[in-house]
Formats: sequence, C-alpha cells, structure tokens
Amino acid sequence: MKNKLPFSPPFYGNEEKEAVVGCISRNWTGTGPKTKEFEELFKNYKEAKYAAAVSSCTSALYLALKALGIGEGDEVITTSMTFCSTVNVILHTGAKPILCDINPKTNNIDPNKIEALISSRTKCLLVVHYAGLPCEMDLICNITQKYNLYLVEDCAHAIESKFKNKHCGTFGDVGCFSFYATKNIAIGEGGMVISDHEELTSRIARLALHGLTRDAWKRFETASKKPYDVVEIGHKMNLTDIQSSIGIVQLSKIEKMQERRKQIWKMYIDELKNTNLILPKEVLEEGSFHAKHLFACALPAEISRDDFVWRMSNNHNIVCGIHYNSIPMFSAYKTLVAEQGGAEKFINSNKWGSSTISLSLSAAISDNEVDRIVEAVKDELKNSN
Repeated sequence: MKNKLPFSPPFYGNEEKEAVVGCISRNWTGTGPKTKEFEELFKNYKEAKYAAAVSSCTSALYLALKALGIGEGDEVITTSMTFCSTVNVILHTGAKPILCDINPKTNNIDPNKIEALISSRTKCLLVVHYAGLPCEMDLICNITQKYNLYLVEDCAHAIESKFKNKHCGTFGDVGCFSFYATKNIAIGEGGMVISDHEELTSRIARLALHGLTRDAWKRFETASKKPYDVVEIGHKMNLTDIQSSIGIVQLSKIEKMQERRKQIWKMYIDELKNTNLILPKEVLEEGSFHAKHLFACALPAEISRDDFVWRMSNNHNIVCGIHYNSIPMFSAYKTLVAEQGGAEKFINSNKWGSSTISLSLSAAISDNEVDRIVEAVKDELKNSN
C-alpha cells in the first residue's frame, strides 16, 4: 500500500527549525519577547489595536467570555455546526449555550434565526466562520447592536478571512484564533485574541497567566523592589516563545500558503465537479475573502459517511477530516438540546454533520498527492453505487 497521507499536515521548512533553535539558544522558552513580537505582528496583520497570545483558540474563547463577565444565569447564542469547544467554553463559564441552526448555503449560523432565540438572559452572540467562509456580519452586527449584545468571533478557521474588506475577528468585542497543527498558521497548539478594547485585552492576558500583574518572563528578567501581585484568580493558558517563534515564521509565509491552498481548492473543484459529491460553495459578498481552511464537502444521502472515511483510510491510506458532527448529535448535550426543542429542530446542521468529509487542503501537499486523493474519492464513490 502507498504511504499514508495525513490530513492537512503543516507547511514547514528550515525557517521554522531555525526559529526554534534560535529560541532555545537564547535560554528562554516560556512566554517572553518572541510571544510579544508574535502578538504585535498578528494584530498588525489583522488590523486590530490589541492582541494577546494564549494556549489555544479554546482558551481564547473561554477567556474572552470570562473577561466580558459572562457567567451563571447568562445565555450565549452560537451555531449548532461547530467543534465542541465552542459550546464547552460557554458551559465552563456557567452560562447556557443557545444553539442556532445554520444556513445550508453557507453552513454558517443563520442570521434570520437568531432573533427568535434572544431572551432577557441573552448576553452574547458567539459566531463561527465555518471553514473560513465569513458569516453575514452586517446582519449579525445589526442584531448585536439592536439588542446590546456582546459579539465574540470564533475565527479558528478564518485567519485570512474578510467580510466586505474588513478582517474577520474585528467586527465584535473579541476575535479568537487557532494555530493548531492543521490550521492555516500551524504551531502545534496555540491561539490569539484580538480586540480594539485595551482593558479587555489586558484582562484576557492577565487571566491567561494566573491573574499576575507582570509577565512571568519579566519577573525573571529584571530585578524589582516591588514584587508582582495576583489581582484576580486566573488560569494557566499562556503561549510560549517556542510556539511563537514558529508562528512568526508561519505568518510571514501566509500569503504563499494561501495561494497554494487556492490552487489545491481549484484542482478539487475541477476534478470532482462531475461526481455526486456536494462541493463547497464560495458564497461571498463583494470584497469578502474565504480563508479556504477546509475543503468540506458532503456525500450523497445513500452513502454512509463513516464507512466512506473508513474505506479511504483502509483501502487508500488517506486520512479525511470530519468537520463536524452536529452539536445536537453528541450525547454530552442531550439534556441541553432537549430543553431547546430536541435534535430534530436543527435540520440543516444534522444533515450536513452526518454527511460531511474534509479533504486535505494544506499547502504542504503536492499535486501528485492531490491527484491521489481525487482518484481515491472517485474510486470509493463508484464502489458505493
């Protein structure tokens, strides 16, 4: 059998290796000057005023909600088509997630269904730019302004995304990003928050590191007669300089990697358009930009998605992604979903979640590997008929 093709491996070169070695040679690998440099570069790229690096996008979302004062008795509206962390962070604050079905044309939260979910307890709207396609932010911002709601953007898929020439992550109070191993900027684990609110960003950074008044590296770097203080009960969710040194290099290559993903995307579309796969659509407003993080498509109803993914792995040694099962389908949320009308209420999310597969879209894969994936998909589609 041919070598295994993992799902969306990171696009690394000697620059990333040299950055890590350089970080080690400076004898400081925790949160420090490289992390500050990464924050500065990332906020400039996103055209935001402030940034705080954290350990993951999950951490970013949780800290954003905590810093905004979301807690017991509050409700946060979010999409039913997302990774479980989006819902989990709401629950961890003590608030209640209120799920909203998706628009099947975009697989993003359906703005036309949001207002009916707003109650006197609603404090925040948490939107997810699924696969890198921007949500309909003009409609969403109208709702948050009308009802005086906080707006948090889950931009785990949307580092490069824009809606009408404005960067995703800059519409609301906080934008949250992921640098997980398969993301468009890949550092293994890591995240970032951006905001135009200085005190909010500072509090997120403080909460990410135990609630300390001073960064850990500054405590060890300089002597001071005044010791640091713990001003609130924080967490351990900071990013390290080793991770940040990789992120700095990855950010410098982001346009190159984006161009390669566009090429791969086009190859998939051209080669698979005559199959019975439901291919992703670029439903974009003028001036908007799709980050192309996931090439998420759907199998026809008569094909079992789980069987198809298993056959791709066992017959062809190719790993596909699943993004995602619908939130109402998970047993952990059974009670929550029942309180909101039952799983059958989320028709569009459930349909997509039961049929979707993602094909590798990393800038690291070659044309030959794309061809191999395409031929394997065609073969298994044919065998499924």
